[in-house]
Amino acid sequence: MFENNDPFHLGGRGFSRTGVCKGDESSVRIRNVTNGAVGFWMSLALGLGLCSSLYARVLPDSLVVSKIVVVGNETTREYVILREMSLKVGAPLDSLAVDRDKKQIYSLQLFNKVDLDYTVEGNQATVFVRVSERWYIFPIPILGFKYRDLKKPFYGVALIHQNFRGRNEKIMASAVFGYDGWFNLAYQNPKLTSDDDIFLRSHVGFSHARNQNTSEGEYDQKVSAGRVTVGKRYGLYQMLLGFAGYDQWEVSDPQPGWTVAPSGKDRFVTLGAMFLYDRRDIREYATSGEYVAIAASKYGLGESDVNLFRYGIDVRDYEPLGNDVSICGRIFGSFLSGGISPTYLHEYFGYSDRIRGYYSTVLEGEDILGSSVELRVPILKPRYETVSIPFLPPEFSVWRYGLYAGVFADAGTTWFRTDKVFKNPWYAGYGAGLQFLLPYSLVLRTEYAFNQYGRGQFVFGFGASF
Repeated sequence: MFENNDPFHLGGRGFSRTGVCKGDESSVRIRNVTNGAVGFWMSLALGLGLCSSLYARVLPDSLVVSKIVVVGNETTREYVILREMSLKVGAPLDSLAVDRDKKQIYSLQLFNKVDLDYTVEGNQATVFVRVSERWYIFPIPILGFKYRDLKKPFYGVALIHQNFRGRNEKIMASAVFGYDGWFNLAYQNPKLTSDDDIFLRSHVGFSHARNQNTSEGEYDQKVSAGRVTVGKRYGLYQMLLGFAGYDQWEVSDPQPGWTVAPSGKDRFVTLGAMFLYDRRDIREYATSGEYVAIAASKYGLGESDVNLFRYGIDVRDYEPLGNDVSICGRIFGSFLSGGISPTYLHEYFGYSDRIRGYYSTVLEGEDILGSSVELRVPILKPRYETVSIPFLPPEFSVWRYGLYAGVFADAGTTWFRTDKVFKNPWYAGYGAGLQFLLPYSLVLRTEYAFNQYGRGQFVFGFGASF
C-alpha cells in the first residue's frame, strides 16, 4: 500500500490515495492472531536486536579508513555511491558496515553487482568499492498485468533513463494501451545540488482507469493528474517528503458515489506529507532491517466538492534467524475522514494489496487494515554468474540470481465509516511457495494459498510480497 521496490514508480492510484508510493505488497493482518503476533514480533525483535548489538564489532581498534576508491563507475558519479556509505575516511573500519554499505549501494538498482574489500598498511585501511553498471537508457516495450491479474494485460512503450547525467536522476515518458492505458511524463532527482540532500520528483499523467468497486459494475474514468514532491534526506535511512498535486476525475454517466460533484467531474488539489524510515538490506527482496512510512493527505481545498483527509501507516520488520533464513512481518492501515468519499478514493484488497487465499477477491472500504508474516528460507543463496554471449553488451553480462522458499500468512479487512469495525469480517490466508530472484532486480513468486475455510488457489506474482 505504501512503498514500491521501484523508486521511480509512477502509478497514479496508490500514490494519489495515500500520498505514499504503493508497491506490489500487502500488510497487516489477522483478527484473533494479531495480539499474539504483535507480542511475538516485539519479543523476537528485542531478542535479536540485543544479539546483533552484542555481535557488532570493529576490526582492530587502530584500523582506520584512510581512503575510499570506487572502481567500475564509468557512468555513475562517485558521490552517488559514497552517499550510500556509512564508512567514512577517518572512521574506524567496521566489519558490519562493510556488508551493510555493499547492500545499500546495490539497492540503488544501478548496478548488477557490488563488492567491497580493503587493503591494510599499518593501521590504515584503503576501502575499494567495485561496481558493475547496468544498462541505463533505452526504449523499452511495456508488457504487464494490472494489479498482477493475468486477465488485465497492458502493453506499450517507454523511453527511460535510469541514471541521467550519472547522478541517479530518472526521466521517463510512457504510452500504454490495453487495460487502463495511460500517458506519463516524469522526472526524479535524489539530490538537487552538491551542497544539500534535497529530493525532487514530478510527474504529469493522463489515463483511462476502470473502476475498482466491482459491486457497481464496470465503468470508465478519465483521469488527469500532476504532482510535485520535494523531500529532504536525513542520514542514510530517513526522509521527510511534502507534495502538492492537482487531480481531475471524470465519468461520462454520473452516478451517486462515482464522483462527489453531481456533474460527474471532480477537480481538486491534493497536499500531503510523509515520513519514511528505510533500513532494509536489499530493497527488492529484504531479509534484514526495518521499514516505516507514515503519511497524511488532504484532498480538496477552498470551494472544492472533494474535502477529505487520509492518514496511513506501514510498518515492516525483517529479522534474520541465521544461515540467511529470516522471519518477516508487516502491518499497515489507511484511514479516511471528512466529507463524502468517491469510489476512486476508497481502499481495496484484490488489486495492489492482496490477501493470498483471497487473491482475486475484491474488498472495498474507506479504511483498510492488513498484516502479513512470512518465513524466507534460501534454497539457492543469491549468487552471480558472468555470461559471455556474442553482441551482448557488458551491462547484461553479470547476472544475480537466487531461489527462496516462503511460508506465509496474510489477513485483513476493509470498512466504511458507518460500519462497526470489530464486527466486520476478517479474511485470512496461508500457504507456501517459491520465490525466484532474477537479474535486474526482478522477483517472481509461485505460491499455493488456502483461505481460512481451506479453499486453495495458485498465486503467481511479481516482486516480493512486501
